[in-house]
Amino acid sequence: MTNLKLGLLAIACLVAVISCKCMQPSSNVSGSDPRTSGVSGNSTPASPSGVSGVDPKGSGSPTATPTPIGDIRSTDAKTAFHIEGNIDEAHQAGDVCDTSVEFKIPGTLVFKFTPTDPMKGTYTYSGPFNASGSGPYEIRDDGTMLVDGSGCIMGKCATYSHKWKATKIDPATCKGK
Repeated sequence: MTNLKLGLLAIACLVAVISCKCMQPSSNVSGSDPRTSGVSGNSTPASPSGVSGVDPKGSGSPTATPTPIGDIRSTDAKTAFHIEGNIDEAHQAGDVCDTSVEFKIPGTLVFKFTPTDPMKGTYTYSGPFNASGSGPYEIRDDGTMLVDGSGCIMGKCATYSHKWKATKIDPATCKGK
């Protein structure tokens, strides 16, 4: 008996779905499908002015066509900073126009930053007197850039943690790289 009831319920649901499909307006009705309204190949006639999507009776009211806005969390916006700091006596300073791609900060040493996201990643440096080092970095919302790691100069190695200054700047007016 339970199987019979479930079978009748399934048939009733199927009939409801089919009847809903039948009650939708046909595709030759102007504006019936907002995804195709105003798109070439639909059956919306052109107005006397030759503009597609305008009411042919001449009322001048265009047919509404939805426009998707896309993902509002887009990562297309560049993050730019003026970054300045020291590792011992070595001074680095410069503008970085996009921290989401590999960048360098000019100064005493040659720093190459490789981001994992626009606000953090890893770096390496090299310089005079066989200076070299590497480690992680992070640009924080409070305007600091943490530069941690280990490095060597003239055969002497050390581990360090430095706070640099990272000031947000307008990417459109940025003159760095």
